[in-house]
Amino acid sequence: MKLTAAKIAVAALAIGVSLGGCATRESVERAQASADAADRHADAADRHAGSAQARADEAYGVGSQAMGVGNNAMSAAQLANQKADANSADVSRLKRQVAYLQWKVLPHHKKRHHHHRTTHSEEVRPNNS
Repeated sequence: MKLTAAKIAVAALAIGVSLGGCATRESVERAQASADAADRHADAADRHAGSAQARADEAYGVGSQAMGVGNNAMSAAQLANQKADANSADVSRLKRQVAYLQWKVLPHHKKRHHHHRTTHSEEVRPNNS
């Protein structure tokens, strides 16, 4: 016989009342029936708790898998970001090299600085004739 707290309480009550001489057989049977009903409710609650625990464990497993997928995605994103940074540096270096090569190959158009002479009033030159 499975002893639960409810059954023990009913048994103690039944013993105490029967020793006092006030309990009838019907009251003891009602107390036993009440204890049995409480025991059934406790068993049902235990089954529900077990079912809820199983669902919680399953949810935890799914959450752990999702976290693993998220961590993998974050690692892939960080690697892609590192590659993008490296590619950006390579593109900048190549742009500088192209600009240098264009400067070396293409003709340079030098700007000519025109010197303007100021004209003063006409000077009289002696004629050597």
